Amino acid sequence: MLKGAGRACTFVALAAMLALPSVATAQAGPPPDSEFEKVTLNDLPGEPMDLAVLPDGRVLHTTRPGELWLHSPGTGRNTLAASFDVYRHDEEGLQSVALDPNFSENNWVYVYYSPPLDTPVDDPVTPVNEGDAPFFGTEADWERYRGVIRLSRFKWRGTRLDLGSEQQIIDVPVDRGICCHVGGDIVFDSAGNLILSTGDDTNPFQSDGYTPIDERPNRNPAFDGQRTSANTNDLRGKILRIRVGKHGGYSIPPGNMFPIGAPNTRPEIYAMGFRNPFRIEINTETDELYVADYSPDARNQNTARGPAGHGKWLILR
Repeated sequence: MLKGAGRACTFVALAAMLALPSVATAQAGPPPDSEFEKVTLNDLPGEPMDLAVLPDGRVLHTTRPGELWLHSPGTGRNTLAASFDVYRHDEEGLQSVALDPNFSENNWVYVYYSPPLDTPVDDPVTPVNEGDAPFFGTEADWERYRGVIRLSRFKWRGTRLDLGSEQQIIDVPVDRGICCHVGGDIVFDSAGNLILSTGDDTNPFQSDGYTPIDERPNRNPAFDGQRTSANTNDLRGKILRIRVGKHGGYSIPPGNMFPIGAPNTRPEIYAMGFRNPFRIEINTETDELYVADYSPDARNQNTARGPAGHGKWLILR
């Protein structure tokens, strides 16, 4: 496949602009007596993904290329709090950030990101993109592009994230080198359980408006949604619910879909069947979970076959 040179140049330009701090300015928003105020955190955020508000009012915000920025409302300036080395094909990179429920005592910050591993990447001197996984091939072709998206936590050290303090919690598998649906978000319930949303890691754009179920043995697995969101033994296309361990890792709290040890299931699964639950939020008083699932998106624009591709909010109780 030919390289997306224009897109790559845009990413580089945006990353360069992020090196400059921006000044926050109040924007027109709610009326003066409102409890809310609209404030610009960063005029040139690159590819903004998520944010978390520190107890003192400062704001951490992530960009997909790997930057974690710290916004200080007192000065309106952004400083680089961490720079992650991330795999960035299509939608992968640095995704979500969240604070531990006991952050004021333990200073843990949770991050969902794509470690580079040994996944093939583009060689800029060649006319093709070696980072693109082939649409057709063999198991050996697919194996080279298998990776993970990792949930870890790191210690916050005043103005920076200590990357050397990483405690790995859970790895979610991913088929790299091809689009799409690898979003994820992190929240905590009232009992302190961590809830992580995961995309179905499936390409819907060659199914002609139908559900992406392609079982041909020589077809890239990324075109078959049965392997992920419909699979009780896979972590993708799910809402996961776990209890983080003292030194990383996790245990399984009661109340998930499948008991520990049930055949062909993963006990981490709290809910399943999603396409790309890119954002989740929780009411910590009732533990109602609000899920923004960006699905489906396989509509054939020429024949109008298939659903319109509108996202939807779901409430899980």
